[in-house]
Amino acid sequence: MTAPSVNSRANAFWQAIATPEPPELGQGPRRGVLEPGLLEAKLALVFANTGVTDADRIARLRAAALLYHDHHDEAHDIVQDLTDQDGALLHGILHRREPDYWNAKYWFRRFVAHPAHLSLGRRIPSLVTAPVHEPLAKEITRPGAFDPFTFVDLVEAAARKPALDPEVLWLRQVQHAEFEEIVAHLLA
Repeated sequence: MTAPSVNSRANAFWQAIATPEPPELGQGPRRGVLEPGLLEAKLALVFANTGVTDADRIARLRAAALLYHDHHDEAHDIVQDLTDQDGALLHGILHRREPDYWNAKYWFRRFVAHPAHLSLGRRIPSLVTAPVHEPLAKEITRPGAFDPFTFVDLVEAAARKPALDPEVLWLRQVQHAEFEEIVAHLLA
């Protein structure tokens, strides 16, 4: 029996934790998030069914799912003890959504180029669906990889805009794609 592919494991992960809409740029909460206990139970099934057994990998995937579902305190309890670039990336996203923009940048400075941000940089052009997105996409992908520092600045500026502003909605889609790339990286 062969191990499930990264794509099939990622699909199982996202099917288990899907929400009606992507996370807010801030803390939320938004409708459709799962309570931590139910989320943890669903994740345990995904890990069992896809053969994910590495405790370090599971901890990072749990933190990503909890953060995706607006459970910042629970996610922070996990990431505060992680010292690698995956932990720093998740910690940075957590503080960006808190919002604690300076602290988010502190955590993003702890790594040079995370593989999830490299793949996200390649993916950003496919997220452009309107002319208003093009300058934003160029701004967050100089010189090609996703730039988490510029994204923090855009999120901070968007905090003063209405929730249904096209820029805010697009930035939420980019943030969702960032989560997808992190999960794919962690399952690789």
